[in-house]
Amino acid sequence: MSPSQKKRFTIIGVLIVGISIATFLALQAMQSSIEYFRTPSQIKHEGFSSEQVYRVAGLVRKGSVSRLDDGVTQRFNVTDCENDVTVQYTGILPDLFREGQAIVTLGKINQESVLVASQVLAKHDENYVPNEAADAVMLAQANKCDNADGAVTY
Repeated sequence: MSPSQKKRFTIIGVLIVGISIATFLALQAMQSSIEYFRTPSQIKHEGFSSEQVYRVAGLVRKGSVSRLDDGVTQRFNVTDCENDVTVQYTGILPDLFREGQAIVTLGKINQESVLVASQVLAKHDENYVPNEAADAVMLAQANKCDNADGAVTY
């Protein structure tokens, strides 16, 4: 093997190692920003990681909305008519947020199995709803869930 061929192989080897390291680091960085969609039943049966961000869709359980002592933080349950997830949100809830409403919450689940939400999304008109929430509402209506708001149509 000539010296120029050795030099080319060395350069190609260094490039392959460099690209491999860059790909590994990029994948590790993206891993922390992945948001897993789960229903309350999936969280109960499959478990959760307190380091992972989850999107949970379902209905706000009737009678579950309460305001904590600080006056800004609210707690409520999101249900898929089989299981519930308790959500804690600090901030102003969307105008259309109400009991029986289909919503999607985004946040991390703490050690007490409470989803500490950073964002709460509610349906903003009668023609739009996130697909996950629509599926949860359709399932709830099919199961005759008493938490499904009768005015919700998809």
